Amino acid sequence: MNVNNALKINAETPFMAIDEDQTKINIKNMQKIANSSNKRLRPHSKTHKIPEIASWQISEGASGVCVQKVSEAEVMFNGGITNILISNEVVDKRKTDRIAKLASEGCNISVAVDSLYGAKKLSESALYKNVKIDVLLDIDTGMHRCGVSPSNIEGFNNSLKNLNGLNVSGWMAYDGQVHNPINIEREKEVEIESVKLKLLSDSMKNKINQNIISVGGTPTAYLWAKYDFVNELQPGTYVYYDMHCNAMNLCSISDISMGVVSQVMSKSSDPEERVVLDAGYKSISLDQGVYPTIITENGQTGNVTGMSEEHTVVDSKNLDLKIGDRVVMLPYHACTTTDFWDYAWLFSKFHNSRTLLVQGRGKRE
Repeated sequence: MNVNNALKINAETPFMAIDEDQTKINIKNMQKIANSSNKRLRPHSKTHKIPEIASWQISEGASGVCVQKVSEAEVMFNGGITNILISNEVVDKRKTDRIAKLASEGCNISVAVDSLYGAKKLSESALYKNVKIDVLLDIDTGMHRCGVSPSNIEGFNNSLKNLNGLNVSGWMAYDGQVHNPINIEREKEVEIESVKLKLLSDSMKNKINQNIISVGGTPTAYLWAKYDFVNELQPGTYVYYDMHCNAMNLCSISDISMGVVSQVMSKSSDPEERVVLDAGYKSISLDQGVYPTIITENGQTGNVTGMSEEHTVVDSKNLDLKIGDRVVMLPYHACTTTDFWDYAWLFSKFHNSRTLLVQGRGKRE
């Protein structure tokens, strides 16, 4: 992020700022990884929640986007994105009806499934709207969240064969648990998962459609890219990156393209030197107990010693900060920070700053 340009934006603090130039560089670089390994790239839009940014990704070559919620799919479709994977289970009939409605309106929509219950609801909705809905079998390869065990996948697939309105187009295996800060350890974990998936792929070659084998988040997409039997990557955070990615050596601090601009509202030297910013954990996420990183105009980093709803306390003994100064706060987790904001300020060296609605903000259902 160009910190100085972010700090120059003429807006009241705190506000979310996006460096358009760096974001587009991040998009291009991940697309190069996908292209060089002959993989489709289906980025997860939950990081940015903005159809315009999704359109940048698709313009560079992405095949579509992932979303987690039906309401996010509706936002993306209404924003012009027509190829969407809901990479999450949907089991409520009202929601499956909305999915079928999207399909009937021309959305190329697919859904992850791990239960006959959810698949039946999708089937009923598809039949009512006279559409076909693609589904991906959600496979649990180690995260132990959603997903069918590899040993049960054939039986699960067989249970779907009599459900009209659905088309099993492949499977997905998300590995969100793989975020070891040591690259070689992440590589070992992906290798273990790849063995499971390859055995499954080989054994199910003539039994299950494998047109799509979708894997990988930002920490592992570049590792999955080397495996020929998978054909789709679904990273999300890379669009902005964050301090968690920096801790995993996936990016430098300068690669992080989104942050929150905040202002020093108080300063004290009793009992210790500190400044207080006008943004707290209602403005930037306190994720996994890790505070954001503070960057000053001259590139200094500040040590956060405490946060509350509307305040962040920073140790200022080595910082040249006074009341009224601005800083950029870089989040440990970009995705959860995005969801705090109705709009962001987009800035670039090529045009004046402008606001961008975070249209997927608050979409829970």
